[in-house]
Amino acid sequence: MKGQISGLRFRCLLLSDVEWLTENTNDPEAAKYAIDVFPVANYEIEEWLKKDLEEKSSRYIIAELDGEPAGFVRLSFRPEFRRDRHVAWLGIAVRRKYWRRGVGTGLMKEAINLTKESGFRKLMLGTIESNERAIPLYEKFGFRTEAYEDEEVYIDGSWRKGLLMGLELAPCEPKLASPIQSQTPILSKKPSKTSKQRNLSVRQVMTNDSDELHRLQNCPDSTKSTCRLPPITKEETKKWLEKLRSEGGKHCFVCSRKKELLGYLQFRADRLPFPCLRFEEILVDAKQEHSETAKSLVSAIRGFKERYGYRKIFAYVPEISVTVTDALEKQGFKKTGAMKDNYFADGYYANVAVYTFP
Repeated sequence: MKGQISGLRFRCLLLSDVEWLTENTNDPEAAKYAIDVFPVANYEIEEWLKKDLEEKSSRYIIAELDGEPAGFVRLSFRPEFRRDRHVAWLGIAVRRKYWRRGVGTGLMKEAINLTKESGFRKLMLGTIESNERAIPLYEKFGFRTEAYEDEEVYIDGSWRKGLLMGLELAPCEPKLASPIQSQTPILSKKPSKTSKQRNLSVRQVMTNDSDELHRLQNCPDSTKSTCRLPPITKEETKKWLEKLRSEGGKHCFVCSRKKELLGYLQFRADRLPFPCLRFEEILVDAKQEHSETAKSLVSAIRGFKERYGYRKIFAYVPEISVTVTDALEKQGFKKTGAMKDNYFADGYYANVAVYTFP
């Protein structure tokens, strides 16, 4: 991609960009509001870029000024089989020596145009509340804060909020105004029988759970609490299971009754300066024990937090998943906003609620 905006040239990412990207990542001022801890070696950046390009879930725009790389934008998006496939996420960085020269403005224009041309309806980004240089730029292009993550990150001696900002690129219609419009079983708050509740247990997922996981991932009503869109093949379930690595910070609890799985909670344990746990997916069997299963899984991640000393838990759940949001609220999670129209199901766009604990 090439173009001319305010004296800038734009092109696609090349592997030869690794060196200046590494330099920028290791610049203390440039890295202050990044999502990784510096210093980082160039071979780590190269491996990350190769993986990113192979998965084909991101697109990069490189800005050049006077023939030298000046900054980049990364647009990431979900596969077509996800319920949030209409949403793209933006990340932007400018080399310090090119600050205040219009590079960020040029990159934002290019990114928004490319996102629109690619057919996305919503563009999202995450930033930190004290990022006073970037937030006015985002607001200039119409981004608005939709939710926040309280005390998400430790910077310069204090804890800061993480902000989730959104920009609607095309109308997300029709909207689901209220969860009660849907009648899927997962939304029911009817309590389960306590005699069965005593038989529920929560444990770490195992490889021999693959068949039960595959069954759950192919239940249209059960998957309403996730962005997963059935049908899912057994091979896809197997690959998903193989990517769970505790040493890489990826964990998964399952709730079961004997050999039958009633749900699972996949979550990520972030490293400093983000010592928190994050929901990546929570799925409960809509046909049985869904309320108690959700409560058991939420209780389990709370226990994980206390045992290992994490500061916060952040949960992201479609507002139509009343069984899950009810379990979160009853166990002390606080709603801190919602990402608007970030979820599409049954012909409607719905919000994704953001929760923080404690």
